[in-house]
Amino acid sequence: MKEIISGLGLLFVIQGVGGLINHLTNGGKSWFLVNYINAFQGFEIVMDIIFIVVGGVISLASWKIGGSTKREN
Repeated sequence: MKEIISGLGLLFVIQGVGGLINHLTNGGKSWFLVNYINAFQGFEIVMDIIFIVVGGVISLASWKIGGSTKREN
């Protein structure tokens, strides 16, 4: 379970950082999620920052969930 949550956090961080770089450099449409959701249009940079923060929070939460994935007897 920890790996899934950690992967989800990484996905949000990648979407946020990549989208932020894309929007700050006036990149065109790409695979970043913010480009394809009409409700986010006009707020792309803000949403990219929110994705980075959410991804960081999810990653920290997964780190706090447990130490190792294999239990020692």
